[in-house]
Amino acid sequence: MADLRFYEGLGPLTIAEVAALSGAAISDSATADLSLDDVAPIEHVQAGKLSYVESRKALDGLAATSIAGAILIVQPALVERARELGAITLSHAAPRQAFALIGGKLFGVRRFRAGPHIHGDADVHPDAAIAPGAVIGAGAVIGEGASIGPNASVGPGCRIGSRSAIGANVSLCCTDIGEDCNILAGAVIGEAGFGVAVSAGAVIDVPHLGSVRVGDRVTIGANTTIDRGVFGETRIGDGCKIDNLCHIAHNVQLGQACLLPGFAGVSGSTVIGDGVMFGGRVGVSDHVVIGTGAKIGANSAVMTSVPAGETWAGAPAQPIRQHMREIAQLRRLGRAGSKAKPGGRDA
Repeated sequence: MADLRFYEGLGPLTIAEVAALSGAAISDSATADLSLDDVAPIEHVQAGKLSYVESRKALDGLAATSIAGAILIVQPALVERARELGAITLSHAAPRQAFALIGGKLFGVRRFRAGPHIHGDADVHPDAAIAPGAVIGAGAVIGEGASIGPNASVGPGCRIGSRSAIGANVSLCCTDIGEDCNILAGAVIGEAGFGVAVSAGAVIDVPHLGSVRVGDRVTIGANTTIDRGVFGETRIGDGCKIDNLCHIAHNVQLGQACLLPGFAGVSGSTVIGDGVMFGGRVGVSDHVVIGTGAKIGANSAVMTSVPAGETWAGAPAQPIRQHMREIAQLRRLGRAGSKAKPGGRDA
């Protein structure tokens, strides 16, 4: 599932090597010599690829899908069920942690190598403008009329669409940027997000093997960060405008023409519909859905999904009318308390 524009394969590994590296137990010793060189998220489980499952519910959800020959890391209690479904199994008390130890052994991000600042394998259009100090990696594509600012870093395999402008000191990794975009100075797009596996006191970074896809006519502000997906893409839709000092976490799906003012923070795997508008300094929890056309007031903390077209505000955020009623009630209570005190305004 890793995009080989951005990653290089480090495998294969045998099942026995996977077990030794992760601490997982092989359920069937006959498979120990079987090799693998790819991984997949559980929703796209495939024969010969390594995935992990953390719950019976998730495993049972695969019953209608052919997973024969897939290699699954599961908790010991789920081994028999996984084998009933035709999977090759390894057991581990913390499957996510075990998977994290393996992913980085199968794939690594393509890095810059010693050599010229524009790699010989990069495809740079003759009409593109490359400023002094910019570095462009192997396999990168720079479109017609694009501009790359001073000291910007365009990683291996990245694509910059026609007429897009990359500002000074921008860092791009595992990223595909559309046409007519404006990426302002200091933005960092495509680095790994904050994904960890915790078990028995150990904290392990989860490998991020996805990418970032930025649509057309997108503005990304100075010093904003957008993380690549764990699997698949973090997506920024056409026409989005993201202010300075914002953060978009891994696997966020941002629809078209969304507006995110300064200090917005969107946690992992959140889905935001088209035309959504934030006020400044909005924070959004992970795995929520903000419907098309919704509006979120400034300084709000969105902890649950927001229906399409609604306006929410507050911390935690709630429908605007309910939020305003609560504020009014608090003011009334404050005034009543002031009056009740000796020496109060009406005492």
